[in-house]
Amino acid sequence: MTTLEVKDIPRHKEDNPFGYTDEQKDAKRLALKTMKELYPEVNEYYAELVYDMVMNKTQEEIDAIKEKVESTPFKYADQVLGEDVSSSHSSTE
Repeated sequence: MTTLEVKDIPRHKEDNPFGYTDEQKDAKRLALKTMKELYPEVNEYYAELVYDMVMNKTQEEIDAIKEKVESTPFKYADQVLGEDVSSSHSSTE
């Protein structure tokens, strides 16, 4: 047992919901670092979200998500945009 370990308390394990290998994790860290340098105004959470989506979805799945985002108002659109988006959306169908 090292000085940093406490008996009966397991060490924190990094979340890995996509099952990335160590090499893939390293590539992800490098890609996120590069994205942060290129796009400093983009939140780290969203950069990671996009990376995971691109690496784990097919192009068809990504296109379907983009289509849905463009055609369906989000849950709080009325409050954020200050207009009745849902009624204007339903009138176009």
